[in-house]
Amino acid sequence: MAKKQSAQDEDREAKAYDALLKYLTASPRSEKECREKLYQKGFHKNEVEYAVDRAKRYRYINDEEYVRVYLSYYGGRVGKKLLAYKLTQEKGIDRELAQNIVDELIDDERELEKCGEEARKYAAQKKIADRSGASKVYAHLVRKGYDSGVISKIMATVFDVVED
Repeated sequence: MAKKQSAQDEDREAKAYDALLKYLTASPRSEKECREKLYQKGFHKNEVEYAVDRAKRYRYINDEEYVRVYLSYYGGRVGKKLLAYKLTQEKGIDRELAQNIVDELIDDERELEKCGEEARKYAAQKKIADRSGASKVYAHLVRKGYDSGVISKIMATVFDVVED
């Protein structure tokens, strides 16, 4: 037989849900971020579960949609590897879900184009005009989350353009 909830428990669940809605009004959040915020505010496990489940039923929390929004904002700034890492490690998104959507929304041609732009920009800022500074450009692109295969394709073209 199910345990009857007290009015106090129902009140705490409602407060958790209200706190979650307030948190979600600022910007979209992943499920992990929502849970962490509620725990941070001092809510207990059953209250957090109630609030998150209810928000998911109304589709206020949807990790797949969150990844799409995140990529629309950050997708052009860093490489696929860094995007996937941030989504899985920092935002708590399922690895397979994150990788599939990143691959779907950011094609290899766009990745190559963005990597080239970033390499040329960095080389110009640091006044790197020949291959002696190639390792610095390479390291910068790795930090920005570009795949080594993409970086290798770009390196020759960057110095051809900079040397002209």
